[in-house]
Amino acid sequence: MPDQSSLEAALNRFERAMRTFEGAAVRVKQQLATSNTATNEAHVLREDRSRLAAELDRSKAKLSDLNRMNGEAVRRIDTAMAAVAKILEREGSK
Repeated sequence: MPDQSSLEAALNRFERAMRTFEGAAVRVKQQLATSNTATNEAHVLREDRSRLAAELDRSKAKLSDLNRMNGEAVRRIDTAMAAVAKILEREGSK
């Protein structure tokens, strides 16, 4: 049967091992929390990127529409100016 001092020594080693284990468990928990935070931040960034890409696409489509409407407006103004010039020319020749 082991004597009291060897039992106490074994118990002390066990307690040190448990403290080491608990410290490691706390570090692992902190690392997981950090990893989860980074994962969540990456997810948020991907969502932001998707939202911004969609917004950019809408803005490009709107720009294209505005350019098309601008071209149509220029064409109509040119047509109107030509018509006014003809009228003024006819009136000037009378």
